[in-house]
Amino acid sequence: MRFLLLFLTLGLAAWAQEGPPPDLSPEVFRIARELRCPVCQGESTAESNAGVAVEMRRLIAEMLEEGKTREEIKAFFVERYGEWILYEPPRRGLTLWVWVLPVVGIFLLGLGLFAHFRPHKPLPQELLEEAERRLKEPPS
Repeated sequence: MRFLLLFLTLGLAAWAQEGPPPDLSPEVFRIARELRCPVCQGESTAESNAGVAVEMRRLIAEMLEEGKTREEIKAFFVERYGEWILYEPPRRGLTLWVWVLPVVGIFLLGLGLFAHFRPHKPLPQELLEEAERRLKEPPS
């Protein structure tokens, strides 16, 4: 009797859960990888198993079936969640600095390394002789 009760409990729990996710096209996951999961930190919608991410993938699949483009789908999610939802921020406005600052930093680093390691010009012979003469003079 206990075995039957356990079997029924587990069977009902398995039946109550959602079925396996529908077979989604690779395009759904390509678009989902460009979107952040709204509830998970550091995971894309393609990687996350959170309910909202699963729902977003389902919405992406539906929109693709409706014939919407990748940009239209991303615009839908940006309108819903804001630009934060995009893994790759747009290259305009304040987020332009996200794209420009690394290039400027690398350029300045290269400039600093060049200035530090560039060959120095030898001092003129007159200055060297003057320096040697001052070193040999007794302090007064």
